[in-house]
Amino acid sequence: MVQRQSITALTIVACVTFSILLGIFIPRDNSLDGWFFDTALWARNSQVSGAGARDDVVVLALDQRSLDAPELRNLPRALFSPIWAETLNGLGQADAAAVAFDFLLSFSSGQFKAGHDREFQKALFRYGDRVVLGRSAGTLPAKSYLAALRFDPTALGLLELLPDTDGVIREFPLSHGDKNAGDDVAVRSLSAAALAKAGIGQALPPRIIPSPRQHPEAMPTYALVDVLRCMRTAPDVVKKTFEGLLVFIGSVLPDEDRRISAARYLPPANPIDSNSMKGCQLPRLGPSKANSHTVPGVYLHAMAAQAAISGNWVRPAAPLWRAVIAAALGLAGALLGLFLAPWGAFLCVFILAGLVWSAEAGALEFGLWLPAFAPILALFLTTVLAYLVRYLVSDRRRRMIQNAFGRYLAPSVVEALSESPDQLRLGGTLGDVTVMFADLSGFTALSTRTSPEELVTLTNEYLAIIADEVDASNGYVDKFIGDAVMAIWGAPIKSDQHAMEASRAALRIVDEIAKAGEAAKARGAHSFGIKIGIQSGPAIVGNVGSARRYNYTAVGETVNIAARLEGLPGVYG
Repeated sequence: MVQRQSITALTIVACVTFSILLGIFIPRDNSLDGWFFDTALWARNSQVSGAGARDDVVVLALDQRSLDAPELRNLPRALFSPIWAETLNGLGQADAAAVAFDFLLSFSSGQFKAGHDREFQKALFRYGDRVVLGRSAGTLPAKSYLAALRFDPTALGLLELLPDTDGVIREFPLSHGDKNAGDDVAVRSLSAAALAKAGIGQALPPRIIPSPRQHPEAMPTYALVDVLRCMRTAPDVVKKTFEGLLVFIGSVLPDEDRRISAARYLPPANPIDSNSMKGCQLPRLGPSKANSHTVPGVYLHAMAAQAAISGNWVRPAAPLWRAVIAAALGLAGALLGLFLAPWGAFLCVFILAGLVWSAEAGALEFGLWLPAFAPILALFLTTVLAYLVRYLVSDRRRRMIQNAFGRYLAPSVVEALSESPDQLRLGGTLGDVTVMFADLSGFTALSTRTSPEELVTLTNEYLAIIADEVDASNGYVDKFIGDAVMAIWGAPIKSDQHAMEASRAALRIVDEIAKAGEAAKARGAHSFGIKIGIQSGPAIVGNVGSARRYNYTAVGETVNIAARLEGLPGVYG
């Protein structure tokens, strides 16, 4: 028993230690943690609606309908400078908080046509305090545009979006580079630069993980051509739509610059038939591509900005907390593997894993991300590990004892020996027991009239009746002595009612033997009678014999009296 307890304790300690290491060293940007996060977003939003939330960010979309419109149809995108100028002027007059271009305008259209981009340069100069142009790590906008922006580095934003290992974009660095490391200025992302131009985001961390309450394409989105037409005919509508908002301008074409977002499982916005609307109206656009898990990159920049403004972003739990949660799940897994049946253990594992994932979804509502993969992995692995230890080590001796003694000892004794293998040694303890001797009467006479085979078969039938009644009353069949049975109550299973249990068993044995005899007489077969002696009192109970061979039995005066009482029915009939 002590050895088994030691193995159990060591297994639990090993499982908890292993789980802590998993919680510390498994990075949270692994694919499975990412998938858990994405599905947790879906679960959270299916229970907590994001409807009615304020929209601080809008997308001005260069879609296929805009490219096909008469205003843009014959104009190459490299020569869009006049379009961008008109757009920027209109948004500036509408008092948009900031305007960010999700385009790398690395060439000036003035290189192809003299003066073609003059109006755009003027617009950049006029609204330089509110405009952000996209740049890449190695490429800047055209020098003429930089000059119009007075070479202001805060008017540039990085366009790169860095995915996790599974290709999904979840985390958004707001700045790149470090002034303390010698950089002249930390280079902001496009969303961070737009926030800075709008006077927002000074207290934000270097990177955020948005926890959006809606699909990115559910964000207010307007077609470029619709906005241009309204700017020309109804600027008041444009002002009402864009005043005080951050505007991200980018392509939403079905096969251009598409990314996978953590919000991929959220339902997209319902599409709107813009062609059916008349006059200067600004209908919101629906999904840019039907049944797609990808979204245009401009939506991700806009989503990061919206998350920063609304506070819908989460902080990942510190490694210490991840380790604590993993340790708790590892402890649970160890206990399940050590003490439950396999099917019960793994049912509990799946239930606990679901609860951990649900906790991750619930924590998102409070701005906390509890990565679930390491704890769930710890739960599964420790359950398997603990069960293997139990099967190969702890239960090995149990199975050995059951295989060795199951056919020779009562199930209660085998179970007791399995729980306490130390009992498999010589010696015993003093205790109150009831001992019964039951002898089949008529055996000697019958042995002279029947064949040995028939005699053994008949004897076994009657002995089985006795043994079954003993087992059914919490007794223990000590041994078969020819045509007699010795049974004990009160050991190895302790019972305060051992005398009553033995007496009732004896009465049932008499009844069953009588019934068997009547049935045998009716069909003309041989039968036995029964003589029983019972005595209660103290006896030494334990393993008696030699060091190599011994029996679990009882010895003492109580046993001797029971044996002598068994002979009295023959004397008195």
